[in-house]
Amino acid sequence: MNRHTDTQYESELATLASHVNLMSARAEGMVSNAVRALFTRDAALARSVVEQDADLDRLEKESDRRCLNILARRSPVGEDLRFVTAVFKVVTDLERIGDLAVNIAERGLDLAGTVGIDVGPEVEALAAKVTVQLAEAVRAFAERDAVAARGLYAEDALIDSMNRAAFASLLGVARSHPDQIERALAISSICKHLERIGDHAVNIGEHAVFLVEGHDVRHGG
Repeated sequence: MNRHTDTQYESELATLASHVNLMSARAEGMVSNAVRALFTRDAALARSVVEQDADLDRLEKESDRRCLNILARRSPVGEDLRFVTAVFKVVTDLERIGDLAVNIAERGLDLAGTVGIDVGPEVEALAAKVTVQLAEAVRAFAERDAVAARGLYAEDALIDSMNRAAFASLLGVARSHPDQIERALAISSICKHLERIGDHAVNIGEHAVFLVEGHDVRHGG
């Protein structure tokens, strides 16, 4: 491989990394905006999250195309191969995070159109925790920080606990106020979507560990 080809190959890898960073930023922004729209009852902001989903889908397809092109034309090995295969998986998690942000935005629109129990502080705390966890997962992958990536497991256990506490609280409200069951279920689904975003953040962290260390730590590996 001559120097020109080496430089071109490095450029392709750098472009792929930039593309993933862009997709990460879009997914983070969708989650942040969906949460903000929920608590501020901002219907326009919620609808903008829904509209951004198609663009995130497009970015996922573009990332896949770039990965396949590198695999077919460059036959990467070692860390380069781990990077390309990790990107294949990370962009899937990012796309699904975007879908969950859309779900939150849509539930927020439903809640904004009716009156009754509000989204409580336990849900706000859960949303804040998930947002921070997602940002840390994205940073860990971009900066190849395996230590921070492994730290996401403890955060995920806390998020699961917060989700269960929020569900228990909402269940109590539904029992005391049967007329609010529909709103309680909607808020409960928002908590579940947030918890699933946390799961995808952990997945991204696992891909970061694989990229840096070459170890598959999924499913307790």
